[in-house]
Amino acid sequence: MARRKRVDVCNAIGGVLTFIILLTVTAPARERRVIIAGEGKSNYYSIVIPQDATPQERLAADELRKYIQRISGVRLPIKLGVCPGRKIFVAQARDGKAPGDISFTTEETDYDAFVVRMKGNDLYLIGANERAVLYAVYDFLERELGCRWLTFGERRRRKDKPGEFTREIEEYVPKLSTISVPAVNRREKADLKYRGFVCAAWYGNTPFQMVDWMVKQKLNYVLIPVSQYMEAKQWRKDIAQTEMVKRGFILAVGHHSFRYFLNPKKYFQEHPNWFPLIGGRRVPRGQFCLSHPKAVEAYTKNVLAFVREHPEVDIYALYPNDGYGWCECNRCTKGLPRWEERPKYLATTDLYLRLINPIQRRIRELHPGKRVGILAYVNYCQPPVRVKPAAGLHVMYAFFTRNWYTDPIGNGRGALEVKEYAVRTEINRKFILRWVELMKATGGDVMMYEYYAGRSAWRGVGFYLMHLIADELAYFKRIGLSGCAVQSHWNQRKTVPANLYVFAKACWDVDLDVDAVLEDYCRYRYGRAAQMMLKYLKEAEENSRHHLKYFVRGAKAIAERDKSLADCERYLDEAMRIADTERARKAITTERENFERLKAFQMEK
Repeated sequence: MARRKRVDVCNAIGGVLTFIILLTVTAPARERRVIIAGEGKSNYYSIVIPQDATPQERLAADELRKYIQRISGVRLPIKLGVCPGRKIFVAQARDGKAPGDISFTTEETDYDAFVVRMKGNDLYLIGANERAVLYAVYDFLERELGCRWLTFGERRRRKDKPGEFTREIEEYVPKLSTISVPAVNRREKADLKYRGFVCAAWYGNTPFQMVDWMVKQKLNYVLIPVSQYMEAKQWRKDIAQTEMVKRGFILAVGHHSFRYFLNPKKYFQEHPNWFPLIGGRRVPRGQFCLSHPKAVEAYTKNVLAFVREHPEVDIYALYPNDGYGWCECNRCTKGLPRWEERPKYLATTDLYLRLINPIQRRIRELHPGKRVGILAYVNYCQPPVRVKPAAGLHVMYAFFTRNWYTDPIGNGRGALEVKEYAVRTEINRKFILRWVELMKATGGDVMMYEYYAGRSAWRGVGFYLMHLIADELAYFKRIGLSGCAVQSHWNQRKTVPANLYVFAKACWDVDLDVDAVLEDYCRYRYGRAAQMMLKYLKEAEENSRHHLKYFVRGAKAIAERDKSLADCERYLDEAMRIADTERARKAITTERENFERLKAFQMEK
């Protein structure tokens, strides 16, 4: 099937979404449409799920019924197993097979494939795995029925139920008197295997709305820091172990976690030699001494205990503590090469793998299907020289030192041809390619850790990167990376939400038309102000990527930057003037707030 270059967009006429229904005996097969619901009736359709339906199949059926009712006012019955009449089958494949003689390959299953097919008068929404059945339903609701899921939305206390919060995301749901389905027959799978966010725990940072939006955008991966995961007990129960499980998420827990599994507060006083020798003395910070047998034994024991106690986790992300602080003792440093990017540091990847490899083997032996994730970051982003990674490791590569917000990493140019950044980009491109080859040889995979939603160190400034994001994801796929995770929290719903919208769409289809996606996004989010907001988003991206203060030199460049900022402001002013709904005005206000932060950042001396 040819790749989809544009999202399907239903024409808006007079502000009301309408469907032209062609259902005649003599019409060509490609024009035939089957009426599912009309005039308040279901035309005898039932939603059918397997007799032994999984939680994901039940949720998919519930979601389909809910949205069809919201669109048309018709509430379809949900039935188990076989039933008479016209049917909408909602199911995941079992042993590769599903209703309608639909089957999937192993690769399709790994990449969350699904089928949307009208066969006779029956509709099949079939997923290759537990989460893909949800994708089939949401994709059908979006492409055939016109729903849109725009941002995370808001989270407010409910007046009718004290102590509870609202759960709605920001979405568009059309109102139709008749729902009809064309003779659709499509099969899709994701371009990237892992697609998601690195989140903080607690309700305030990753509430239900964020999880709900993610699955509706076909994202499947969440990484949570282990200390937060353990502290946020109610969140862990209500969100991670309930809502995420119901949606088939791949859950990784750990992040910068050496300190959690070998806590200096607990061990340093009695065992100072377990901790790093830095500047000639043992200190309770940085990493621990990875060559001390007792320290490694205690760390391993604590990790394996966590694995036993938390089988809901899929990937145990055993990352070093943030920053550097590696032990300088002779046993740790012996044989380590220099870090090519910054030779004043040793590359510690071999030392790191000597710790992790036995743990990965042990976990695979005791808990089949589970795996260890490692981080390739700062001076351990460089691939190992002597130590071969254990089979099946999951590598997260974080190119923290690049100036990522200008030119895509795939073009190899660096930031506007600035030599320092160009050199770093070239070195890291080589590192990434070497990691990919290593993982192919050992049955593991590599994904990118990205900062497309901004970094907290930049005071909440959101850079507009929509086209860059799509370009980079296409490059990641081309070189064999298995996925990408963006560091993102609840507040990112107000910090360039268009970045996250494009990211989600492009993770599924790296060849998508970004301009078409943004046009669609603006149409449904901003209404009458759509075209003006589209101009704003494009100019704001130009400003973020090519007029940053770091690279503006000379009077001409400064004048271009200032004109770009003035144009952004003018587009926002005009958009607010013509906006015709309260929702659009609120969304424009949010963009204005981010623009003011960007402008202050740009003009700051």
